[in-house]
Amino acid sequence: MSGFGARVRKIRKERNMTIVKLAELCDSSENVIRNYEKSRRLPQIDMLIRICNALKVSPDYLLQDELVYQPHWVNEELLQKINRLSPKNISVLVEMINALEKYDEDDEC
Repeated sequence: MSGFGARVRKIRKERNMTIVKLAELCDSSENVIRNYEKSRRLPQIDMLIRICNALKVSPDYLLQDELVYQPHWVNEELLQKINRLSPKNISVLVEMINALEKYDEDDEC
């Protein structure tokens, strides 16, 4: 999984974030983050979640060796737009997604 560390580093740099800041956001140390970025270690699930939250990326992006279904920028662009929504509009979006899922379920029958 050598790609994990490279992706963490790439995203961190894209966000203009230092290792110190990422470590702080993850309640960890610089050395731990460096070890992840250099692919010397992989994080446990709780740390993976903290890294994802700090970098605002999904775990699948960090863990996949290769993106198969869509390019990274599509997911990032969508997440950025969702993050800019008001809480009310996020609720509306969730309702729409639930309706679409139900529609897909009904369509399969």
